[in-house]
Amino acid sequence: MMERRSEAARQERGTRGHELDAQLSFAAPLPRALALEALRPWGLDAELYGVGDEIRAARLTGELSAAAVQELLRAGLEGGLLRSAELGRRGFLRSGTGVTEWMPWRRNVVVPRTDLQRIELTDGLRYLLD
Repeated sequence: MMERRSEAARQERGTRGHELDAQLSFAAPLPRALALEALRPWGLDAELYGVGDEIRAARLTGELSAAAVQELLRAGLEGGLLRSAELGRRGFLRSGTGVTEWMPWRRNVVVPRTDLQRIELTDGLRYLLD
């Protein structure tokens, strides 16, 4: 006889999809508080990279439109806050317990800093600012 899976077991299957995955490098190391303040307009989950209170880069994940990303990148580059960025809508598998496995990028697209409107956030493409 076949057992029915419980509701909890079905929820543990997890989800899959695409979301923004952005790796941003600061032009100069920032104190943790300033780095968090600088990333606040993005409104995304942030993982900071650095040693102690010197934050050199951040990884942001979540949902944001291409137009918003373009505007935030423009402001960060023109304001001297950002040195470089690699971003796109990356595929993921997220377990029911919240563990996320990221899929490899399908292709890289190099975008000049002066041509940010080319960042369309097509699923699976990683945009590299040159």
